[in-house]
Amino acid sequence: MGEGGTKNGGPAQLTPLTVFCKDTPILPAIRKQEFVEQAIASRGKLVYLLTGDPDNVETMIRKIVAAGKIPLVNLDLLNGFSRDKYAVNYLKRVGAQGIISTHLDPLRHALAIGLYGIQRTFLLDSGAMDTISNQLRNTPVHALEILPALVAPKMLARVRAISPDLPVVGGGLIETMKEVEELLAAGLSAVSTSNPVMWLR
Repeated sequence: MGEGGTKNGGPAQLTPLTVFCKDTPILPAIRKQEFVEQAIASRGKLVYLLTGDPDNVETMIRKIVAAGKIPLVNLDLLNGFSRDKYAVNYLKRVGAQGIISTHLDPLRHALAIGLYGIQRTFLLDSGAMDTISNQLRNTPVHALEILPALVAPKMLARVRAISPDLPVVGGGLIETMKEVEELLAAGLSAVSTSNPVMWLR
């Protein structure tokens, strides 16, 4: 993976996440360390890591990498880490290949040092839709994750108008495979779920 962003200030030229989402649109999201083995047994390349602290996050990341997967770490949900460039640098050093965050500063730094940057956002009302739109115009990222997943399709038209090829992932409150199928049929690129039963589908 190359260092730095593109000449126009966009994300670094990594393999588009769309490629991986097309192959396996259900992304395992690890909320407890004991689920790492199940996550890396899933078919897809992308693995969300939504838990960790200075004592265990390196071990989990290295296990995911050793299994040939791409660990995408939610910086906001780690214990004992600041949401700053130093935390992002550390995560890259121990093998993380992407950062997920609601905060733009660590995402911008992740993009600058050649990591995937995934913006995570909560779609609460029309004001949130405006905020997301403005952020996407000002900070190009590799993917947008919208929570809760069931309302994510409402944002698709705006996202496509700004960045037609940007992967949009739905996360949170997904309970059934029928919901997964409906979300994908509505145009989402993928869904992330912490339910291990769905990881092997």
